[in-house]
Parts: sequence; C-alpha cells; structure tokens
Amino acid sequence: MAPVFSRDAWRCVWHMIQDDLVHGWGLDFVLRRCVEPAHEKIDVVDSQWIVHQVIPSLGSQGQSENGKAPWQGVRERCRSEWAQFQDRLANADKKYIEQLGSTYLLSVYTLMPTLMPNF
Repeated sequence: MAPVFSRDAWRCVWHMIQDDLVHGWGLDFVLRRCVEPAHEKIDVVDSQWIVHQVIPSLGSQGQSENGKAPWQGVRERCRSEWAQFQDRLANADKKYIEQLGSTYLLSVYTLMPTLMPNF
C-alpha cells in the first residue's frame, strides 16, 4: 500500500516521510494536514509491490546487545523514531503555516491594495 501525492501536498508530506524511520507512527492520521479537504483528496495505491526493509520493529525481533533483551532495543528505536517524527511534523506544520500566511497576505493585498503597508 502506498499513498500518492500532488506536488503541492508533497511539499508538506516530504517533511514527515523519510526512509530512515521503520515505524509508520500514524502517518495516515497526519497526512490530512497536507491537503484540504482531506476526505476528498487522499487516495492510496494498493496494487503495486513495495519492498520493505528488514529491520526489527516488533518486541520479539532483534538481537540481544550489551545484556539488553531484544525488545528493549526495539523500544529504544521506537522512542527515538517517535521523537524524530514529532520534529518532522512540527517542521511540516511550520511550512504549512508559512505557506498559508503568504498566500493569505497575497490574496488580501491583491483584493485590497490600499491595505498594503508602506515599507
């Protein structure tokens, strides 16, 4: 299963999707932030093969390291990836707000040139 994005949506999505994170971390819930209205503009291609990385992502997978059980290493990776994903989500939100702000200001100044500040 793979999501498909328009170029405009990709500018937002790119901040969240990178191939270094193993866990999806609810991408399906946050992708809606990149398109409006999301219920009309999100689609999934489910007829193409996708090769997944073979990286331990469940507690019973992995190797014991430094006296730690396999699940402890997986949990540490999960926490690390969650923090990285939250940073990426914050960056995506920031880009969206910046884009929305400049678009809004441009439309206001185009419609009402008298509101243009004197710089």
